[in-house]
Amino acid sequence: MQPPVPTTTWNKRWGSDLHRYRERHAQRHYGDQWGDPSVTGLRYLWRKLRYGRRLPGNLAQVRKRYLEPYLTPETVALEIGSGGGRWTRYLLGARKVVVVELNREFFEYLEERFSADAEKLEFYETSGYEIRGIPDESIDLVFSFGTFVHIDPEGIDAYLGEIRRTLRPGGTATIHYGDRSKKFFAGRPPGYAGFSDMDARKMESFLQSHGLEVLEHDRRLLNHSNVVVFRRPA
Repeated sequence: MQPPVPTTTWNKRWGSDLHRYRERHAQRHYGDQWGDPSVTGLRYLWRKLRYGRRLPGNLAQVRKRYLEPYLTPETVALEIGSGGGRWTRYLLGARKVVVVELNREFFEYLEERFSADAEKLEFYETSGYEIRGIPDESIDLVFSFGTFVHIDPEGIDAYLGEIRRTLRPGGTATIHYGDRSKKFFAGRPPGYAGFSDMDARKMESFLQSHGLEVLEHDRRLLNHSNVVVFRRPA
């Protein structure tokens, strides 16, 4: 029987998973096992042929379309769920990166991995679905990939309220979340791989309820999930 997911208790697993991974794969960065956003061109086509449906989609396109255009050297960015930093590294072009994590084990790992840019990193340990320690209207860009897929709809709704509060007027957010209505999940049980019961309709309803303006909503690029870009109106 599948364990109940995706609770904050369930998501506490990633801290211990980091330690196990480092023992077995000392030369690799934690998180790359779920896809590398640097892989493009022929390298990506080769991986697509090799892994087929197991490949989530073109992560380099997510980076190019939905992260890099919103990042400048003056940006104050906030990342929810950094893990081992596979996306954090692309945020380091910002002036400051506030890392929000449920698992504080990643803070030391990120300081070590990005030692040359450690002065840009600021850390906040969330208790789940909250970023109360982040001041109002202090963030230019919120980014999250691979985290909201494991947050239940109520938790996503709560996080969106916090994102609206912390974004500066006109500030932007890019959020990746799971979509259980996609063909990928056909025949797969509820709770498969910890994916929450989300879809595009629910996400747009939540965004509307918080007064957040959708700029782009990509439902095609990834096979089990979507990427939505939205902003707090100026």
